[in-house]
Formats: sequence, structure tokens, C-alpha cells
Amino acid sequence: MGRAVYTEVAGQSYNKGQFSRAWKELVAGCEVGVVLSGSDREFMYSVCEKIERFRKILEKPGTAEFRIVNKTFNGKRVKGVVLVTPNSHYHVWVGKAFVMERLFPRTYVPDPAKVNRRNVIRALRDIIQPQIDQYKRRVAGQSVIKSSLSGKPIIGPYHVDHVYPFIRMVEEWCRENSIDLERIPVKCYGVGCRLESIELSENWFDYHALNAKYQVLDPVENITKGAKYYGESSS
Repeated sequence: MGRAVYTEVAGQSYNKGQFSRAWKELVAGCEVGVVLSGSDREFMYSVCEKIERFRKILEKPGTAEFRIVNKTFNGKRVKGVVLVTPNSHYHVWVGKAFVMERLFPRTYVPDPAKVNRRNVIRALRDIIQPQIDQYKRRVAGQSVIKSSLSGKPIIGPYHVDHVYPFIRMVEEWCRENSIDLERIPVKCYGVGCRLESIELSENWFDYHALNAKYQVLDPVENITKGAKYYGESSS
């Protein structure tokens, strides 16, 4: 096991776990739309001063703000922090994962094959997102939204989930096409990735459209289910 890495933020020393908890507590403790002030602003300002991308914004004339927002990534809403530029008021997402990679650099070289696999899966999710969105629009039009597993009405947010787990479908598609997730050429830009092969992208889009079945779940049901398969739902 490598030696623990510590970084100082707003006069306090944190290891990776402590920093992650402090960030989580800060975001969870603020309502969406709130502009950070006091010790919360001091914490976030100190963090951003350490990262060039954000430091350049802080150095501009005027006072930059830190605001709590909801942002959507791959169809999922994430609560987090944006840095609002002083003059143009442009919102720059201050991603927790990005920040932690800079403040707590890896002590080992990541396996390129595993990185490629992760990026390919991200690209495959992006390709079929329009199909998920179409299903969500159908669900949103229902007068009462019920869980596909329990049949009970869902009050508040709900998740659209694959009946047969997404990752299992990806693995079967790979087997049918004799391809390896760890070797598929992929390019990433920021938080988005895409396959280099248009033909392969179209093949996956069609495969998913023909084979995917969806179900509506309460968020707790979806988290509990994970990548397990319980057979076809009754809906």
C-alpha cells in the first residue's frame, strides 16, 4: 500500500478520504441555487487556487462566485458546484472527480486496457441515450408512475433501468461481433467519449434498439438491484 497523500485546503490538512467527505458534506448541506459564502467559499476557493484551469478564472478582475447547481451527465442529475466567471457569468463545472485527481495524484500507472474499457462503455451509453430519453418521455406522460417491480406508485424522482442489465447486454454484443471492450478504438473529449468507428456505433445503436427492455424503479430499488437480472417485469 502506498503512502497516504495529504493536501492543505483553507488551512486544514486532508487525506483523500477526508477531503471526499468534506466535499460531500459541503454540497449536501447547501440548497441548489445557493452562492457559497463564509467557510464554504473559502474551502472551494482554496481548492480552485491549486488547479490551473480554475485559478485563471479566479485571477481575472472581479469577484468569481461558487454556486450549487444540478447538472445532468449521461441522463443522471448530479448536484455539485460551478464557478461563475466575474464578467461573462459563464458557469464552469468544478467536478469532484477532476479535482481529486489533481489534488491526490495516483501513485501508480492505470492499466490502459481497463481505462479503454471504461471509456468504451461511456461511449456506448452516450450512443443509446436518445432511446432512453424517448422511453422517459413516454413514462412522463403517465398520470401515475408505478414501480415495475412492486407495482406501487412512485412519489418523486424515479429511475429508468434496463430489465436485462446494460453491462450484460454490452458483453453479449461484444461476443456476437467478436470484439474486445479493451481494444475498441475510442476518443474522449472532456466528460464525453465516442467510438472511432461509425459503423460500430450504428451496429450498437441498432442492437440496443432491438434488444433493450426498460423498467421504472424507485431510486432505492435501482441501487439495490445493481447489475442483477430478475427476469421480465410484469409491466
